[in-house]
Amino acid sequence: MKKSVILLSMVLSGLSLSVSAIDLSSSSLTDKLKESSSSVTTDIAKNALTSYAAKELGMSETMVSGGLSSIFKVAQDNLTADNFSELSGAIPDMSDYLKQAPEISTSAIGSLLGSSSAAKTAQSASYLDSAFESLGIPKESLPLLMSSVTGYLESNGYETAAGLLNKGLNFL
Repeated sequence: MKKSVILLSMVLSGLSLSVSAIDLSSSSLTDKLKESSSSVTTDIAKNALTSYAAKELGMSETMVSGGLSSIFKVAQDNLTADNFSELSGAIPDMSDYLKQAPEISTSAIGSLLGSSSAAKTAQSASYLDSAFESLGIPKESLPLLMSSVTGYLESNGYETAAGLLNKGLNFL
């Protein structure tokens, strides 16, 4: 696992995606979202953030919404309540994302490490690895998904929220 965290850190630090703002009132975007069919029971697979990231990454909206759900769950676990509340204000349908986050049991090794910051980091990285695997998303997509969501936030005027998301996943 340590190798994957180091590899993800290296990839994330060298990654930059071009980002363009999305006009949320665009009728073509609304039409696209209405046409989208998904097996996800909530509407998060149809919101602008999910659509944006799916388009940027060439992935299905269902996969992207699952990946984002996992990322937001880890951010919630690693941020203060106030910081997560501020991040939630910038993310459409945050509560729906959190409801969709995969249920992954923590490993016995993580429990043995206690509640130190190193243990929390190990548990968060393990959760993301397992969640992405269960969703069929390659682990290598994590930095790309992170970059896409922070780019989306920044391009829509939520620079502080993008910084908070990065802070919640700073172990990457």
